[in-house]
Amino acid sequence: MSGRLLLSALPGEQRVFRLDSQDRLKWLRILREDRPGAAGDLMLGRVETLDPGLNAAFVDIGLQRPGLLSLSKRRVRPNEGETVAVRISRAPSDDKGARLVPAGDLPLTGEGRVPRLLKSGDDPVEMLRAEQDPPQEILVDDLETYTRVRHALRDRPELLDGLQHHRGPQPLIDAVLAQELEALLQPFVPLPGGGSLLIEPVRTLTAIDVNAGRHPGSGARRAVEVNREAATEIVRQLRLRDLSGRILIDFLEMEGRREREALAAFLRERLADDPEPVQLFPPRGQLFELTRRRSRPPLHELLARRCGMGGGGWERDPVAVAYELLRQVAAAPATAHFELRVAPAVSDSLSGQAAAARAAIEARRGGKVIWKVEPARGIDESELVLW
Repeated sequence: MSGRLLLSALPGEQRVFRLDSQDRLKWLRILREDRPGAAGDLMLGRVETLDPGLNAAFVDIGLQRPGLLSLSKRRVRPNEGETVAVRISRAPSDDKGARLVPAGDLPLTGEGRVPRLLKSGDDPVEMLRAEQDPPQEILVDDLETYTRVRHALRDRPELLDGLQHHRGPQPLIDAVLAQELEALLQPFVPLPGGGSLLIEPVRTLTAIDVNAGRHPGSGARRAVEVNREAATEIVRQLRLRDLSGRILIDFLEMEGRREREALAAFLRERLADDPEPVQLFPPRGQLFELTRRRSRPPLHELLARRCGMGGGGWERDPVAVAYELLRQVAAAPATAHFELRVAPAVSDSLSGQAAAARAAIEARRGGKVIWKVEPARGIDESELVLW
């Protein structure tokens, strides 16, 4: 057992940070109730249409697009309009619905509200149970969530020994972790030797460019050293950002085939520990291509949204910003006077999707969360002001 797991919970959103024994971030999850769609999610849906050509059903599971449920191995086939329990096997993307597999008998009746999420595939308790090297400490900052986790782990005394309810005075997700999370939304990633990565997700793929920057040395040796540093960090970034689908890496140009094959072997060795299936294709010059299974929405889709002509760029998601501001309010000194100064879209979120979280923070602090709408303020310029 090593490291820590931090679980910070608000109504509508949970943030899970897994740290190693040196407090280095291993992986994280942002779980938002308004963004279901992770692989493993158990859903109750309704059959919209049957497609004989695909031998499949399109099922409304409450997401932007219906999911695709294969019927090729089913003896009992649902009818249009019937209720079915399904599990997501591949998370949806911008242009594709989720892939579904049956969960239990088809069809179901009398199951209440449809569609709805029955059980998350990214439940923190299940994450703890699945860890081969579980954390020594499990810190939870919400009493109700702490109580639920304690009850769910009652058969795992080795995990219960490390479970604690974090009461402060410092926030569970401190400034260092908050900054690291923010850095994972940025395209620029520095490398230890002075080089850097540029990571840019677009609609059809993720492009990663490797730059030598200020790395010392020159020539072929420099390219090899920077590329190996880049390969190590790229594997880490794939996991932390939950990048998936087609990924193209433009490494520094190397002398010949032997160097490229050595880099491919080095990269493949580090990808072997990835929890998601990854396929690395033979390199074409310095251009490497791999595919990674999409088990959940990537981090930038949870904390940002598309903007600009054709949706090619990204801007911060106002709901995510509202949750972040509420966490800052929760961490503020009990005697502090404060005001939120926010963009209109963030104001809408505070009174809409994040309203339950706001009410929980108000109950903790014993006072109302006050905010001021400033139309000229950008979404990512919204801030907490203390005095």
